[in-house]
Formats: sequence, structure tokens, C-alpha cells
Amino acid sequence: MLQVQEATVLVYDGECDFCCRCANWLKKRADFPMSSGTEDDLRSLGLSRIEAKRSVWWINENERLAGHEAIGRALQGVGGVWGLLGRAMTITPISWVAFAVYRRVAANRHRFNK
Repeated sequence: MLQVQEATVLVYDGECDFCCRCANWLKKRADFPMSSGTEDDLRSLGLSRIEAKRSVWWINENERLAGHEAIGRALQGVGGVWGLLGRAMTITPISWVAFAVYRRVAANRHRFNK
């Protein structure tokens, strides 16, 4: 399992039902802070509202990862099989597929809302 830095935060779109369900799934399995993208959090993290709506973010003092890279890092924080999947998402050419899948899901996430 990835050792998560104390100052790490996963930022997701708290106005998106699908995003909230995914974040809740992670909260049950991982031990790192998450933000639903409140104005105060975005300001302190240096993210715009547009950036937060466009992608999920994994931010700490050493990294600012968005999209599939943020998901991959979060899954590594979960560990086990999910951690292996997260690590695989960073390896070329799997990362290319992960990028395309993430963009496709992000563009159609409203279809996954209840």
C-alpha cells in the first residue's frame, strides 16, 4: 500500500452524484483526507472551480495529479488488488487507456447519476 503523506488531499466534485458515490467508496477503504471542492478548500489548494469540475485531484506537497493519475494514486492508497490496479494505471501503455477511460467517464458522468 502507498504511504500517503499527511498533507495529501483528494479533491472531487461534490455536486456530482457519481463523484460523491466514488468518493464514499474510497472513504470506506482508504485513510486520506478528501474534499468535495468547497470554495475555501479550492482557494487553499490553488485550484479553480473549473479545474475541480473538470477532474478529480490528488494534491500534496510533492504532487498535483489530475484525472486518471489522481485516481491511480488514490487506488494505491487503498492497497491490495486496487493498489495494483492504481499502480498499473501509471505504466505506459496502460496509462494511455486509463487516460481515455477517465476522460470518457468524466464527460458522461451525468449519465451515472441516480
